[in-house]
Amino acid sequence: MARRNDFVGLLAGTGTFPNLIASAIKEHGHGLICVQVAGDENGLAAIADHYRQWPPATTGEVIGTLHEHAVREVVVAGSFRRTDLLAAGDPVIAGLLAVDDRRDARLLERMAALLQGLGIVVVEQTRFVGHLLAPVGVLTARAPSSEEAADVRFGTTIARSMADLDVGQTVVVRGGVILAVEAAEGTDATIRRGGAMVQDVVVVKVSRRLQDPRFDIPAIGPETIASMREIGARALGIDGRRTLIVHRERVIAEADAAGITIVAADTPPLGAPVDA
Repeated sequence: MARRNDFVGLLAGTGTFPNLIASAIKEHGHGLICVQVAGDENGLAAIADHYRQWPPATTGEVIGTLHEHAVREVVVAGSFRRTDLLAAGDPVIAGLLAVDDRRDARLLERMAALLQGLGIVVVEQTRFVGHLLAPVGVLTARAPSSEEAADVRFGTTIARSMADLDVGQTVVVRGGVILAVEAAEGTDATIRRGGAMVQDVVVVKVSRRLQDPRFDIPAIGPETIASMREIGARALGIDGRRTLIVHRERVIAEADAAGITIVAADTPPLGAPVDA
């Protein structure tokens, strides 16, 4: 068991990323206090030194748990649906949502401000998983064709604008035509929706121009490649230095096996703005 001042908190949403963060926190020698804000437990209780769900736990109980273990830093990982948070009936969460701008980024910023007022700082996700950030360049055996490269460039422009508006991070493109733009359904569903129209599409997933490294860093993994393989996609464009690749060796091997090219653009590190 870690010393009391060694505990780090994790506010977990849906998906597999919280498990990855949780394991990384433990590997760094910290104790882990996990609070499940959304989604299923999915094995997190077995990783954490202390686990509870919020709700049914109230905000006061969660804060009390963090203070009890002298938690001064937390990481936010996973997806949080506003509908789930509203359904919880917690008055503090309702207060965070009681504004005109309910976009994900604004919600997370308000949550971070609430915690900071209580002496708890939300830290960057990359503090524990920075080694997963994509390098710059073509990551697969096959480089993109000239047509695919053109679609990646075009898709990047559109996706960046959508990300800045907090609509979504992913677009599906073919021949300069946008087939799908990510909204609340998530990346994999967007890929399938775009690929239902035509094969040999290009998928682009990017960060905001000024991406907050504490929240919602773009990530790809084996599920991304599986969705692309399912609809016959041919290329994946991402931001180098700003995109997390979960299980990188497996992702690249499965992309190569499917004939999918992955290219990571030469973008500034997280914290620095991307030129328009």
